[in-house]
Amino acid sequence: MLDKPRERHYLLGHEAFRQFAESDPHQFFELMASDRQFDFVKELIARVEAACPTDETRILANQIKVSLSRIENYPLILIEMPEVRAYVECIYIGIVALMDLEKPDKNPCPEIGYFTLEAGEGSSGETRFFCQWDGDTHYNLAELAGEVSLSEFALLIKQRLDKHS
Repeated sequence: MLDKPRERHYLLGHEAFRQFAESDPHQFFELMASDRQFDFVKELIARVEAACPTDETRILANQIKVSLSRIENYPLILIEMPEVRAYVECIYIGIVALMDLEKPDKNPCPEIGYFTLEAGEGSSGETRFFCQWDGDTHYNLAELAGEVSLSEFALLIKQRLDKHS
């Protein structure tokens, strides 16, 4: 593991996706579910590169895997980030829009839930942290030992939403 997170990897996982999703959830979910997804991710990476000119980390759009899913009637986007090389870099990102797909949505800016699974070093050595963001506020929700699959990550998000509904 590197001594500190790579700026581009960190910014993409913790800020770029989140800020776009928060600013315009409808457009974000529409782009991520469309045939323009790859170009959108590529453009987001280019913006991150421009914001971090001294970081030489190369992130390619085809290194990012996006899965579309649901938690009950809520749309869920699951993002697998490129391999982590430092603690606090994101392994997975989960973005859920709290808008019921079965009912017409009149809210122009529905609330979103933004979750990350991050590499970390916890009380038991190398571990994973399940986190949630609320705007710029970051919460460590759980410390998890061992590997966590994408489906296990999605289940953690569902359980978190169930607790707060």
